[in-house]
Amino acid sequence: MGGRAEPPEGTPEGGPGGEDEFRSVVFDESFVRAARIQELSAQERMSSGTRPVRRRGLRSGLSRQALALMLLVSMAFAAAVYLGTKHPYVPVRGNAAELSISLFPLQAGPAGVPTLVPGVPEAEESASPSASSSASASSSAAAGSSSARSTPSAQVSPQASGPVEILPEDYPSGSSGLGLPSPRHTDNFSQAQVLQALQLVQHYLEVSSLDPNVLTGGDTDAVRNLLASGQYGQFDQSISKPTDDRRHEATGWMVRFDPKQVKLAPDQKIRAQGTMSFAEVGSNTLELTSDYTFIYALAQTPGAIASASASAAAADVPTTIGGLAAPHPTVLFTVRREITYRVTAADIDDGHLELSDSVTQVGATACDADQSRFLQPVFPQPSTASPFAPATAVPSAAATAGATGSATPDATPTRTRGPVGTDPFDQNRPAWAVCGYMTGPTP
Repeated sequence: MGGRAEPPEGTPEGGPGGEDEFRSVVFDESFVRAARIQELSAQERMSSGTRPVRRRGLRSGLSRQALALMLLVSMAFAAAVYLGTKHPYVPVRGNAAELSISLFPLQAGPAGVPTLVPGVPEAEESASPSASSSASASSSAAAGSSSARSTPSAQVSPQASGPVEILPEDYPSGSSGLGLPSPRHTDNFSQAQVLQALQLVQHYLEVSSLDPNVLTGGDTDAVRNLLASGQYGQFDQSISKPTDDRRHEATGWMVRFDPKQVKLAPDQKIRAQGTMSFAEVGSNTLELTSDYTFIYALAQTPGAIASASASAAAADVPTTIGGLAAPHPTVLFTVRREITYRVTAADIDDGHLELSDSVTQVGATACDADQSRFLQPVFPQPSTASPFAPATAVPSAAATAGATGSATPDATPTRTRGPVGTDPFDQNRPAWAVCGYMTGPTP
């Protein structure tokens, strides 16, 4: 039997003098803070009369690093949303097809470069036999079909050996020449949607063919903003690095002249005439085609005139008549643009067009000139025969024997073939043609 100091069953395990199994456990401050439950104090147990413990919130279990990470992720997400809504460009909707570009130069015909020579009295013009015949030709052409309207009539000035073109007042000028056909609904596009698409095409032609800022090498955003966003890359490369590869010619998207060489003639309007059509080519696609011919009155810049005068002086070519300096003529440069567009209902709502094909005829110009960045009009140059002699490109006899219209396309077109007669005002013929010389107007 044990003594007073020991209980009958012996010394309890873990008691004084025994081995404590929790002796190695240390309840430090972090362990206490991480506890999910907390025992109430004696005073709290007496006053509350509830359970002797309370649950601690999860918040106390989150470390400062976790809170900082959550805050950082939230800020990054908010920044991404903000930048997405404030981005200056329209989001790309799918992939747009690349624009196919074909540009065909037309040399001056046997009559020379069409020009406007200032200072020709009207009395002399009306007295000229060719003037009356030209007026008759113009009136008869005006009575013809609208798709084959006559160009301004030509007459020879007593002051110059080259042709003088007179622009009649009834020839459409500016936007008035970009008339729209009557819209009608298709299977999947309403009449209102077709009208909106036609107006988009009209607006595109205005900014890409009539805007003086675009024509003279200025900002091109007005043209870019009308394109489907999927074509921005091709357009930007065409402007920054134009190449004659049928994909990246800046002049396939717009009419553009070198501002160092060419300027729009003052007090002269841009003339335009042509047609526009539309057809549904799919359940969600409307195809539109515009075929317009534009006439630009162009003059050389002072720098270009000085360069030409220096070249003439070096070649001992006379540049004066009777001691007076020869006037610098204004040329009439013709550009025919046949463009195919495709739009969806979403494009119409957004005010965008996708250009699929662009065929352009330009003249008078040289067949071997690089037209990818700027169109290159030909100006009459002084000659030993006369300071006013026009620059002409007379085709060979073999080329002119049977060439009265556009060339027939073949599988392997080449610019080394003899030039053929091409009338850029005859919109009853396809715009496709190899390098040729200008003929017309079509009667």
